[in-house]
Amino acid sequence: MNISTKRVENFSDGVISIIITIMVFTIRFPHLNTPYARHDVWHSMEKLGPHLVAYLFSFLIIGIMWVNHHHIYHLMEKVDEKLLWLNLHLLFWLSLIPFPTAMLGENPLLPDASALYGIVLGMTVTAFIMMRTYAINHHMMYSAGRRLNIQMEKMNKKARIKNRLSILIYLIAIPMAYISVYISFACFAIPPVLFFIPDGIDDDALAEEIIEKNDALP
Repeated sequence: MNISTKRVENFSDGVISIIITIMVFTIRFPHLNTPYARHDVWHSMEKLGPHLVAYLFSFLIIGIMWVNHHHIYHLMEKVDEKLLWLNLHLLFWLSLIPFPTAMLGENPLLPDASALYGIVLGMTVTAFIMMRTYAINHHMMYSAGRRLNIQMEKMNKKARIKNRLSILIYLIAIPMAYISVYISFACFAIPPVLFFIPDGIDDDALAEEIIEKNDALP
């Protein structure tokens, strides 16, 4: 089956935008009894502080995932049915992020909330690794010339190292939540830094390889 990578990207973009929309709906301003003073409003805003911090961090996580997702599909030449299911597997774990985000915003110092957050984020990274690994092992990325192949190999090697490091960090963060949630929070901050700028290749090299490959076709 010849499946367009653009169609997969468009579907994933739609799901991710819905996930972010649902997540922001979990932030609700407390009800104020009338009459109320200005300090009542600011006091209510202070109570929303943990919710806003949890939302902003989860928004950053989902945004980084979206950027890396777009980047890897930009490098893909084809997609098959199994990769579609692996992509859905990734979207499933992304769709669960609003739940621990709301739980963490409501109970920021609850160890179970931090542990659950770490589990969901860890599984999300694992799902992304599975998708990337399958695409690489089944030669779904552009691979036509020596220059591009060398860049692809370096990029994938670097990505594998960062992926394994992220999984290790989340595995540490989960039990650490029951020792100190602040250590767990510090662990959560590391993977976004690692993946903030996605690993890539020279776009000019990719364009040249595609042109050369198309010219070689009968």
